[in-house]
Amino acid sequence: MTSINFSKVSFRGLLAPFFLFFLALCLSTPAFATYTGFEGYDENVSIDLPEGFELVDSSDNNIFILQSSIVPVKALIRIYTRERFADTGSALLNVMNSLKVDYEQDNFTWRGYDSSLAVFDGNLEGVNSYGFATCTVLPDDDSVIVLITWCPYEQAPDCTPFMVSFHDSLCIDNGSFYETGLLTRYAFPLSHVKQDVLLEIDGKAVATELKDNDVEASEYLIKREYMVLELYAQSPLWQKAWQRFYRMIYRDSFDRLKKPAFDICNALAPECEDATEIAQKLLTWVQGFKYERKQDSTDFTSLPAVLLGNGSDCDSRSLLVALLLRSMNEDAIMFVSAVYSHAVAGFVSTHPGFGFTVDGKTYLTGETTVQGLTWGKIAQEQADQNAWIEVLLP
Repeated sequence: MTSINFSKVSFRGLLAPFFLFFLALCLSTPAFATYTGFEGYDENVSIDLPEGFELVDSSDNNIFILQSSIVPVKALIRIYTRERFADTGSALLNVMNSLKVDYEQDNFTWRGYDSSLAVFDGNLEGVNSYGFATCTVLPDDDSVIVLITWCPYEQAPDCTPFMVSFHDSLCIDNGSFYETGLLTRYAFPLSHVKQDVLLEIDGKAVATELKDNDVEASEYLIKREYMVLELYAQSPLWQKAWQRFYRMIYRDSFDRLKKPAFDICNALAPECEDATEIAQKLLTWVQGFKYERKQDSTDFTSLPAVLLGNGSDCDSRSLLVALLLRSMNEDAIMFVSAVYSHAVAGFVSTHPGFGFTVDGKTYLTGETTVQGLTWGKIAQEQADQNAWIEVLLP
C-alpha cells in the first residue's frame, strides 16, 4: 500500500510520510448516530470513527485509550480546560515532552481556531513506535482536545491512511460536520484563488466558482479514504466502512461546493413550484453528464471535478445530487449496492413514486445514469431494498 505523502506541505522540516491517529469515546451519541461523542461535552463534539475501535481504558473522565481491531494502532485522547495552556501549541508541547519522544511540531488554523500537530517517534510501551498528535479547541466547552495515535514503527506506512482519516473525522461544533477535516485542511490550506465555473442547468447558465485547489484536495481525500476502505475487504464491518467512505467524501465536498450549491439554488428556485421540481431539474442535469468510470482504484470522480465537466459514474452523480439537495435543506441520502454495482440518490417527497424506507421515511429513488427518468423510478430487477445500503448524511 502506498504511504500518504505530504511532502508538498511545509512542516518546517516535519515532512513525515506516516500519519497515524486516534479517538475517544464515552458512549454518548450526538444527533447523527454514526458519530461517537463525549459525555459531558457539547453534543457536536464527536468523531466519525473508523470501524473497529475498542475502548481499552477510560478510568479518568477526560482521558481515553482505544485500540483498533483492524490495524495495529493504539490511541489516546486527553481533554484539558482551556485556561491551563496559553494555546494549543503549548498543550501539545506539554504532552510531547511527557511522552519523552522525539518530535517536530507545527501550528495552523482550522475553522478559525488555533490548532497544532506533531509527528513523533520513540519508545512507547516498550515498542519502537511512530505516531502523530493533534490539538485543537472545543469552542463551546472552553477546552482543548489532544489526540495521539501510534503504531509499531515498521508498520507506519500501512497504518497511515487509517490514522489520518481518524483525525480528519473529528468534529468540534455543528459547523464542522460540513467542513474539510483537520489534517486535510492543514495539507491543503484554504485558497483565495478562485476558479470560474459555468454550468448549464435546465437551459440556464449558472456562473459559480471553486477554489483552485479543490480538485487536488478532494482527490487526495478520496484516494486516502479508499485505502482505508480496502482494509475492510475481508471484515464483517465492510458495509459500515463503505458508508463511512461516502460520508467522509460528502463532508469534505460539502465545504467545497457551498458556493456552487448556493448559486444553483438561486438560479432554479424562483421558477419551481416545490422542492421536488428543483430535485427533478438536478436529476435531469446529472443524467446528461458524460459517463466515465474513474481510471484508478477508487473508481470515484471527485465532486469538484464533476462540476468542471470531468466524466462521472453513478456514485459520484448520486452523491452530488444528494449533497446539493441537502445544501438546500432537503432530506436526501444515497443508496449503494454491491449486488448491482450501482448507486442511486434518495429524496423525501410528497410526490408519488417508488422508494426505499429508512427510519420511517420513504426516499424516492433517483437514477442518475439513465436520461429521461424521473424521481421514483428504478429498474425492476434492482427494486429489492435488501440489496442496497443506505448512506445517511449529516
